[in-house]
Amino acid sequence: MSGAPSADAPRRDAALTAVLAAVGVLGVWWVFVTTSLGQRVESTALEGSRIGRRRLSEGSQTVLDVVSVPFLVVVIVVGVAIALVQRQGRVALAVPLLVGGANVTTQVLKYQVLTRPDLGVSEAVANSLPSGHTTVAGTVAAVAVLVAPPRWRWATALAGWAYAGGTGLATMVNGWHRASDVAAAMLVVLLWGALAVLVGRPLPPGPGHRPTAVTRRLVLLAAGVSGLLTSVSLALTAGSTGSDASRAELLVAYGGAVLGVAAVTLLTAGLLLRLCTSGPGRRGRRR
Repeated sequence: MSGAPSADAPRRDAALTAVLAAVGVLGVWWVFVTTSLGQRVESTALEGSRIGRRRLSEGSQTVLDVVSVPFLVVVIVVGVAIALVQRQGRVALAVPLLVGGANVTTQVLKYQVLTRPDLGVSEAVANSLPSGHTTVAGTVAAVAVLVAPPRWRWATALAGWAYAGGTGLATMVNGWHRASDVAAAMLVVLLWGALAVLVGRPLPPGPGHRPTAVTRRLVLLAAGVSGLLTSVSLALTAGSTGSDASRAELLVAYGGAVLGVAAVTLLTAGLLLRLCTSGPGRRGRRR
């Protein structure tokens, strides 16, 4: 019996993930940028990020200073080289597609496509979604997962997305970006990461090196719990606006924003890892 259906399923998964990620970017923008409620919630969270900034800014600034165009060039060169050493020519082509596509998309969306209406909530009316720094860090993590040897892909995902999530949080700590900016950037990376998997068809790991169902469920559970707690914090602070909120409301709003970023980061990491684990390069078994 032919295994064609199982060979086509990963391609459909990658394409569907890319579409859902694109919808997610627009959804995050619509909810948190174009509505009064969304702007109020994020204004409160942004004000809350000022608490403890003096102690955290120095270390977080070090993380942000790594991001640069030369850094991206190095990522592309190293990623292509690793792919070629593993004789994965399609993956070598997918690396610059992922890095260039994600970062150009972020810049075009932020400066040419998306806008931030002035709803009288805050003085800042320039659009800052998606976050450029987070996109850069996210593409680094995605490239690392894409080119990592199959047996090391799971550990690489943990390290790479910890760095990406940390960079996103660093932009929030320093007041550069709101949580929605960071979440949208993660989703842009997910979109192009899924397309890179579709084009590159990375080698799937052997049976003994695939993430178990338990580990995959833990990722989804952590993302779900973070998302739930984020929703609770949004509900608790929906009536507050920026500097008018109490210290407790500021902390709750900022904590919810951090958890929201964690949820999107975990989902992005988990979905890309799943696509690479059972990606289009996997051959269907015959019976």
